[in-house]
Formats: sequence, C-alpha cells, structure tokens
Amino acid sequence: MSSAFRTEAGQSIPVALKNSAALFVGFSCAFLISCISLRTMEFVNISLTNDLPPDFRNVVLQAILFDSIFFLETLPFLVIPFFIVYTITGTERSRYWAFGVGGSLLIIVYAVLIKYFATALAPLGADLFGYSLGDIAATVKGSATIDILSIFLFIIPVALFWVSLALIRFRTSINPMYVFVLVGVGIVMTWSVSSLPDSRSFKTDLSYHLALNKAAYFAKESFTYLFRSQTPVTVPIRPEGGRQSGNAREFKYVSSKYPFLRADETPDVLEKFFNVDGAAPPNIVFILVEGLGKAFSGPNAYLGSFTPFLDELGGKSLYWENFLASQGRTFAALPSILGSLPYAEHGFNDLGKRMPRHLSLMSILKHNGYRIKYCYGGDLNFDNHRLFLQRQGVDVMVGIDGFDKKYAKNPGTSWGYADREIMMQALDMDRQDPKQPYISFVQTISMHPSYSIPGQERYLELFEERMKSLGFDDAQKESHRQYKHIYSTILYTDDALRFYFEQYAKLPAYRNTLFILTGDHRLPEIPLSTKIDRFHVPLIIFSPLLKRTAHVESISSHLDIAPTLLAFLRKNYHIDAPATVSWVGSGLDTDLSFRNIHHYPLKHTKTNLIDYISGMYFLDQDVLFSIGKYMDLEPIQNEEKKKALLAEFDRYKALNDRFSRELKLIPDSLYEKYRQRER
Repeated sequence: MSSAFRTEAGQSIPVALKNSAALFVGFSCAFLISCISLRTMEFVNISLTNDLPPDFRNVVLQAILFDSIFFLETLPFLVIPFFIVYTITGTERSRYWAFGVGGSLLIIVYAVLIKYFATALAPLGADLFGYSLGDIAATVKGSATIDILSIFLFIIPVALFWVSLALIRFRTSINPMYVFVLVGVGIVMTWSVSSLPDSRSFKTDLSYHLALNKAAYFAKESFTYLFRSQTPVTVPIRPEGGRQSGNAREFKYVSSKYPFLRADETPDVLEKFFNVDGAAPPNIVFILVEGLGKAFSGPNAYLGSFTPFLDELGGKSLYWENFLASQGRTFAALPSILGSLPYAEHGFNDLGKRMPRHLSLMSILKHNGYRIKYCYGGDLNFDNHRLFLQRQGVDVMVGIDGFDKKYAKNPGTSWGYADREIMMQALDMDRQDPKQPYISFVQTISMHPSYSIPGQERYLELFEERMKSLGFDDAQKESHRQYKHIYSTILYTDDALRFYFEQYAKLPAYRNTLFILTGDHRLPEIPLSTKIDRFHVPLIIFSPLLKRTAHVESISSHLDIAPTLLAFLRKNYHIDAPATVSWVGSGLDTDLSFRNIHHYPLKHTKTNLIDYISGMYFLDQDVLFSIGKYMDLEPIQNEEKKKALLAEFDRYKALNDRFSRELKLIPDSLYEKYRQRER
C-alpha cells in the first residue's frame, strides 16, 4: 500500500482507525472516571460550605442523568482530534503523553468551571465574553482563594485520569464498534436531547445550578452567544400613538431618529417629604455599597438583618423595601443610577470610546454649577468607570492609585482599599474641597470575594453577637456560620458607614445634603432564594432636610433615581434641566402600598438579557412568575399575560438593538446646550 495511506507509525489507515478506536474507548473511560470524580468533589465542596438544598436527592439524580447525556454528546467532538493525534504520533509513549496532556487540559478547564461555581454559587456562562482580559485578570486575582478543597479539586481528577489512562494505554483489543455506537448515540443526542435540566423541576436556584453540568452550561451559553443572530429585532418598537403599553407610566416619544428620546414627564414625588429652601440647592451624596442585598439588610430581611446601622438610618429616612438593582453585577450600576441609560449589548460602559453623546444627573447638574466628585477604592478602569465618569465631567476622581500612604489596603485581596479607608478618603475630599453645591459619589468594595477585612476576628465575634440578638436557634446559627466571613464583612461595611455618617455630620455641608444609599446588586455567595433576589436591594434617601420619613413598599429601581432627583431639583430649586430625555426609567414611586407601576428589563450579566418586570409579574426567559410581598416569586401558567410581557420585552429589545447599532441617544443641539461648563 502507498505510504500516502499510512500513519507516521507505518500503519495502514484501516488498521490505524481500528487501533485508535480501541484506544478511544479506553481514553473515554479514563475521562469519564475523572468527570465522575469532579462531580463528586463538587457535591462534597458544596456540602461542606453550604446548606444542601431540600431537594438534594432530585439534584443528584438529575445530575447523573444530564452528566451522562453531556458526556455522550461530547464524544463526537473528541473522536476526530483523537484520531489526528494518533496518526501524527509514532509511538505508544508519545500517544500516551499526548492524550494525557490533552485530557488533563480538558479536566482542568472543567475544574475551573466548578471552582467558579463553588465560589460564586452561579455557573459561568457567556458573561465571560463581556469582559476584557484585564478585567478578567483583576477579578481572578481579587477573588481567587486557594484551600485544600481547591487543591484536591484539580489534583485528584487529573491523577485519576493519568492512572486510568496508564492502565489502558496498550489495550488495542477492544472492539472498535463500541466507538461507532457511542459516537452515533452522541450525535443523535446532540441534535435531539438537551444536556441541561429544566429549571422548573427544582425548588431553588441553588438546586438547579448544582444539578447543572458546568461544562455543558458554559458550552451552551457560549455557543448561543457566539452564534447569536445579528438580524435586527423587527417587532413594532412602539404601540400606536408612540406610547408604551401595560401597567407602567407611559412614555411620549418625540423622535424617529433617536429611539429612546422622549418628553420628560417625571413627576416630583419628593417635595412633600422635604423642607425646601429654593435659594440653596442641596448637595447630593451617593453611596453605592458593593453586594448590599435586601436579604440580609433592613426590616423583613429573610436571612436576618446584619446591618444594624443601616436599619437605624432607614428608620429616619425614605426607605424603599422593594427596590431593584438594574443589573446582576456592577457593570451597569453607574450608567443606570446616574443616567437611566440603556444597556446596549454588554452594558453602556462597555461601549468605551464609542459611548454616544448623552446626559446624566452629573453632567446636567455640573451645567448648573455643581462640583462633581467620585471616590472608589478599586481600579477606575474596571468596567470602564474612568471613561464613563470623564464623560460626565467629574472634577475630582480618586481610585486605587489616588490614596496616599496613610490609608491601608484591604488585607488578603488585590481589589483595593477597605471600606473604612474609602470613607475616610471621601470625607477628606469633602473637607479639602468644600465648594457647594456638589455631588459626591462614594463606591465601596469590601463586600466582595474574598471577604477579607481589617480586624476580621472582631467582626466574627460581632457576627455571633448579632445572631444572638436576632434570636436565632442553633440550626439557624449553624446555617449562617457557613458564611461567617461574608457576614463579618457585611457588619464591617455597616460599621464603616456608621463612621462615615457620624463624621459627615460634623461638616458644614451636612445640613444641606441629601444622602442616597443603595446596593449595586445582592452578593450571590450566600445562596439566592429566587430569580429576582440577585436584584433586590434597599434604597435609602436620608437628609437633615427631611420633614417626615416613609417606609415605601412600592417597587422602583436604579433606573428611576436620576429622573426623580432632577424632577425634584427642577421644580424646587429652578435647576435648568432638559425637557426631552433618554431615561429608561420613569421615576421613583413613593406610594406606601405594595404595587408596581413600572416595567423595565433587568440585565443579569453583561451578555445575558433575559429578565423583565412589568406590574406584578416577572419574566425569566420564558418562565412567568407572579410577584408576592417581599418580592417572593411564584411560577404561574398564564399564556395571555406571558405573551403580553414577552411583547413588552421585545419592544425594549428593539429599542436597545437599534441604539446598539446606531449609537444615537440625544440630538447634538441638546447635548451642546447642557454640556459641561469650562471651569
């Protein structure tokens, strides 16, 4: 036979096929053993660090079923590269090492996905593609922890793989027909059976996420994202008359050229709560607390409240109990809170230098003579914060490189400075730069993995005392102790906020300052109870100017803050604000009853826009939920209502899709009128 039809080892192609097929069966068995060990270690890890879900038996059974499906579906994608490696390697030794290294790399990738889940309690999907390499490196560096479980997670499966591979390395007597059967079954299943279970068959999100094969989830999400349709959404963008439909406040759109441009009809709902001196516009201090969730803060916190100072402050404030972050991670917090801006594809900030001309609370108030300051203990380039803030005309901007030597960085993490240090820096900024009126935006960082803080032992003791004061029984205490470092960090941040307000009260500007405090999203490392729990954060508006307090149960979100503040300032302090805007939100609802007059999207990750809220309904992909008190969710079957919400959601997607392509928000003339003054 011609040498053109022989492998490097001199085998004919048919013989090579037969022998490589036999080895592939052995390789597959070794790989399967490693996958089983990875799954076992995943369950062990979760059982040691979290309460097992109540339907754990169902989780295990579904995990076995869908792991088996994914394993079979993987084989067709491995068999061709396996045969190529077999043919280009000339000896059994070289094949052994080639297959060993290749298989080990696959196992390590799988282990990384499991490690991510064990840390975040959410599987890694296509959101990976929404971040730059620098952001990914910063996240890994700041959040990664190395412990004995992590070491075993990587070492044991790889070791088992090499041992198993060694045992079968010389066995070529296995019937190669097994390969054709396995690969054939895998091909059929790839086209006909999903390797992901139905989320509705689990009692909690943790149950569903634990049952998922993390590699299958990542592969599916990545494929969907990378090969998504680029065809623009063609549904009608607006109902007849140019107004939105449904339960939300209606928007009067005014331009066919700018999809989000509309008349600003936001009502002033704050005046009735404040003593107003129209001659002295108030200072505004924003405090954005990393990871602050309603689950563990304030009245009706289902995990118990571990923020005693914020509880005290909320009782003297306007307090929104059922408030929503507009994103499940920090990436969209600044654009949503300050500008009620659309998400574009990966979040407004991700547009980078392509950010179109736009207006925000900061830029409009700077036009009116406000001084703008921003303080953050981390890297200003993360999530393009620096570029976004520069576009708002921020006068003073301090990040990780702007702290002097008297401040100490957070121990055990590279994220930056601890929250108390951030508070001291922000106080110094306002002492040294006292010109009024001003906006001062303070963003915290400590409530983020790895949850390492100064004086952690003291806060671990306070955690035990707090559980006792909350009246926890032994079972509740044991459950909470699994997350003791997280709870101790929450108590530390709450203490840092107490220090900030106590010190700020000594500043001359205090008596004429509005404080707006909220979370960027709820931290996920303590298991979430519902699909909306990740977004459920408190909102506190406190000021010495308040003449009465209120506990608000109606639903609002980050997207409503800027429109409401500008409506209040325009009416009561004669702030020059535009009559046409591109706000996505319609303004805060101050009705004390539990209701929702809004509808808007909630973006879970940079690449994942699947959640939508309208009235008392919440849509997660194609699953409809009714919203109960305290933001509990109940899945319901109501095809008419589901169809209506999907239509509303599609209208927003059409607006957002057009904006992403054309990058037009406001006319140049409107931007030029309110552009930042030269100082």
